[in-house]
Amino acid sequence: MESIELVVLVTVAVILVIGVVAFFAGRIGVAAPLALTVVGVGLGAIPAIPHFEVEPDLVLTVILPPLLYAAARQVPFVDFRRNIRVIGFLAIVLVVVSALLVGAAVSLIWALPLALGIALGAVVAPPDAVAATSLGKRLGLPPRIVTILEGEGLVNDATALVLLSTMLAIVDVHAETPSGGMVVLTFLWAVVGALVIGVLLGGLTVALRKRITDGVLDTAVSLVVPFVAFLAGELVHSSGVVAVVVAGIVVGNTGGFRIRASFRLAEANTWRAITMIVENGVFLFMGFQLWPVIGSVAGDGDLPGVLALAGLVIVLLVGIRFASMPLLLWTIRRRYRKRAAQADAVNQRFEGMTEEDFQRRAANFQQLGIKGSPVRNMLRGIRASLGIVTEKDRQQRDRVAARIAELEANPPTEPVELDETARARFSRSFQGFRRRLEQQNNDLSAERDQALSWRDGVILGLSGMRGVVTVAAVQTIPDEQPMREALVLIAFAVAIVTLVVQGLLLPIVVRRLRPVGDADGGERGEVLELRRLLKDAGDAAVTEAVADAAAVDRPVGPRVIDEVGAQTETWLGRVEIWAGTDLTQPDNPVEQFQRLRRIQLEAERAALRDAYERGAYSSEAVEVMRAALDSEELSLDAVDSRLE
Repeated sequence: MESIELVVLVTVAVILVIGVVAFFAGRIGVAAPLALTVVGVGLGAIPAIPHFEVEPDLVLTVILPPLLYAAARQVPFVDFRRNIRVIGFLAIVLVVVSALLVGAAVSLIWALPLALGIALGAVVAPPDAVAATSLGKRLGLPPRIVTILEGEGLVNDATALVLLSTMLAIVDVHAETPSGGMVVLTFLWAVVGALVIGVLLGGLTVALRKRITDGVLDTAVSLVVPFVAFLAGELVHSSGVVAVVVAGIVVGNTGGFRIRASFRLAEANTWRAITMIVENGVFLFMGFQLWPVIGSVAGDGDLPGVLALAGLVIVLLVGIRFASMPLLLWTIRRRYRKRAAQADAVNQRFEGMTEEDFQRRAANFQQLGIKGSPVRNMLRGIRASLGIVTEKDRQQRDRVAARIAELEANPPTEPVELDETARARFSRSFQGFRRRLEQQNNDLSAERDQALSWRDGVILGLSGMRGVVTVAAVQTIPDEQPMREALVLIAFAVAIVTLVVQGLLLPIVVRRLRPVGDADGGERGEVLELRRLLKDAGDAAVTEAVADAAAVDRPVGPRVIDEVGAQTETWLGRVEIWAGTDLTQPDNPVEQFQRLRRIQLEAERAALRDAYERGAYSSEAVEVMRAALDSEELSLDAVDSRLE
């Protein structure tokens, strides 16, 4: 059989196996990644099926970026921001600690170089981004837990891969050993450089797709973004993985309000098909490759010892994750109490303050004469957000407090006069201040309503299944390193055992603990309230548009205004307008209806985005309303296509 025919046959067979296994896994209540891993192990044991190898660089460069991008597109940024500290702890601190402890244990037992042991620890430390979240969504976990698991899975891969590359550079006898400071700088640049690339590329992607008028071209642009982000990140020696994740979050959250609904629907269906095949194919391949890895170690007679060490590594990883949960929960509660107390003080101080009051106090504050460069003030704010306060910061804070106390004790006898430029600047400052204050209060309300309990800690502890990154990354260890085959087997064993065992235990534990998510009634109430908010914004935009049309002698018919205002759920009223209209006439009632309804939709989308960014409503309620607006936009597109 020709090689090309064999490739086609294998591809078709793999897709069929994935489809059949995923279908039956859903019927029996088992997550598809678990079932496909087990099936892969079974297929790998059949001698008649030939084994083949896949280059690890192919997995990390070609397969991983689209998977991470597709997952990042679906992460609500507001929820991600609210849980950034929890995600950072799990995805950075816990990964580094796990890698160090596992590396120390392996190096001590096998007398390996410590850097090589830490490299193995970096490989097995990050939980998989797909396995836990697919289980969590299927089990109906609370939205906050799902967001934490999604965010952890997206970020921890970058931490592990940067740590792995650093350790491999240390054990490479032909390379210069990096210093401790260089390691820290390398990690910081990997994150900061990737953040800049991801934000810029995500913003450029949204701006470009907003102007594209061809759906096929729009989908094509979407498909190349993860690869461009990954390669750009690697090109500047930062983290391509972080660049992909950031670009996905930017496009998914910003593009949802700017890109055409029909294009986003086509894009979503395309990505859904791709990720279903690629994700499940990776788990199938992971199980399929287990037997060749075992065979490479069994020939040396070290199999029992390697498997015993793999068991120890699994126990260490699970134990470290569970042991960190009480500290994490305590830190979350402590920080919430501190933030709530600060917010109460701020709310009491500024309660009832009007814009005029703000401008008067701001004008008086100008008399303090406190100066500082924008860069210095920005750095001071960054340090404060990280909990780092220098002696100069304390002195500056004390000077400001003393001058404010002096000003309040001896207020000026005459108010400071402000010019128009200053008034406009202070007005923007007041609106921004009010917005940040509302956002902070909404964040605290969400934190209170979705507080994590010890039950959630147990579920988070049990959700540390390993997967594709572990299997692919371990194979990047050079062949000349001692006991490479044994290290590869340990990584495979950790990935498969945690995926299968913890994946089977998690549904049982969830059913026993019964974590309580958002009540359906609460979400329905949010959707109803949000719908009223959007209707008010849309009606105001329509009223303004009708007045503008009348001002230029293009009055809109009363029937059209009534139908737009009614926003009928059926097409009856619109069909009646259509039936009695001469479509050849310019500015006919159908065109008027389409124009006004699009103005209304645009205002509703703007109001929805504002509500989302303020965090006033849950991401689930916002997504329901966005889907409703998308459906209406698709209906308008269908009519426009008939009018062309």
